[in-house]
Amino acid sequence: MQSDTETKPSSPEALQLAISAVSRSQWISLIVAGIAGSFIVLSPTPEGLTRQAQLGLAITAFTVVLWITRAVNNGIASVVMMALLVLAGVRPGLALSGFATPGLWILLCALFYGFAMERTGLAQRISYFILSLFPATYLGILSAFCCAGFLLALGIPSMTVRTAILVPIAWALVQSLDLEDRSRGNALIILTTIEMAVVPGLAFLYGSLMGPIVDDVFRAKQFPLSWLGYAQVLAPPTVVLCILIIFINRCVLRPEKPLKCDQSFVRNKLNSMGSIKASEWTTGAIVLASICFWATDRIHHLPSFLIGMFGLGVFAFSGIVRDKDIGSGISWSLLLFIGGIFSLSNVVQEYRITDWLAGYLVPVVRSLTFSTLLLLVVLVVATYLMRFVDPSGLLAIPVLFLPIAEPLSAVGLRPLVIVAPLVMGSVPFWLNYQNIWVTMGDGMTGGRAFTGTQRLILATVYAIATLIAMLIATVYWKAMGIL
Repeated sequence: MQSDTETKPSSPEALQLAISAVSRSQWISLIVAGIAGSFIVLSPTPEGLTRQAQLGLAITAFTVVLWITRAVNNGIASVVMMALLVLAGVRPGLALSGFATPGLWILLCALFYGFAMERTGLAQRISYFILSLFPATYLGILSAFCCAGFLLALGIPSMTVRTAILVPIAWALVQSLDLEDRSRGNALIILTTIEMAVVPGLAFLYGSLMGPIVDDVFRAKQFPLSWLGYAQVLAPPTVVLCILIIFINRCVLRPEKPLKCDQSFVRNKLNSMGSIKASEWTTGAIVLASICFWATDRIHHLPSFLIGMFGLGVFAFSGIVRDKDIGSGISWSLLLFIGGIFSLSNVVQEYRITDWLAGYLVPVVRSLTFSTLLLLVVLVVATYLMRFVDPSGLLAIPVLFLPIAEPLSAVGLRPLVIVAPLVMGSVPFWLNYQNIWVTMGDGMTGGRAFTGTQRLILATVYAIATLIAMLIATVYWKAMGIL
């Protein structure tokens, strides 16, 4: 992402040098991507795959390398991928089908919800209000950001927007507490705040970018899915995961000294915002109405994206979303990227690539069905491994879920239980490219909040906490009759 303060080269020669430098990096990435794709194209067609499906795998490998290296914008890489699929013989309607899926329209409208909450100041007001309710201790502050993360996730599906809201608040708070740069206390607050901007959204069907992906793969397999049903399975384990993260983070990254402060900083920030504005009331009403609509989908049976379309209309009529905001208010690059992911998922289904993958995955998962917990742990670990080659985390869900969903459902495992470890293990951050929100947080704090070692420590905590949460989730699901 380019900085708003980026300046233009001062001369044609400087521009040429900049283009040459970028081109070298891009060419290297393009060559690596080409080698990866060519290797699959030139290999013998695997048993169980058609030649066209093999070409689809080659195009996928080519695109994944571009995503990992960020040689070009991820949205552009998705557009190129869809063009290559058409050249490979995939009918255009299928190659572009991701842009006609309900999940993409849910995401588009919900992203404008997040824009409206940030634009009107409602999200910031909620965050400061929650902070004012908790004691000024490390556990109090981290718990406050956790609660803020859950509340914001109900109306802001974008983890990026939630990070952009909460991290500046946490950074201003850290500075008001006079914590030293990269101290353990500083790193604890900022890194945990980033996690609390991301992880709570996994609890709700439309609380993160993972939700529309889950919606899409469930539609592909014709599995029933509702907002409340998803929350019943995923919300309690996600709450447990957040609690584990807060307490274990506090233990392993023990601050140098306890906090000594009052809550004047938070109260002053809240008071400076003044009384609640009409635009905030409007935004809050639309978000609450949408949550009620999604929670009652089993009653009205209307498409989930419908309320978002009407909500977007209300935002426009009330002036919260203006004409100029249509182009800049949300990330169209993200939507192009997600649309490509949806399209690829449909292509993978159509050409039975999932059936081919099932030949490798199903024997493994069937051998583990004697222990649900062991199976879930293996799926979490598989997600961690996938995230080293899938920087978005969105491709891992269809790749791991689609081949095993039906066989595991046949032995009594609910689809939502199968997808739970894939969702909850989807945001590791051992490496920077695995988690753009940690990278964002590092950038917003000028690299002064935490060290690489501190990040690695808490990344490992997240990975371990997810495995513990799976153990507790198994007990909960059995008690509720879900398992």
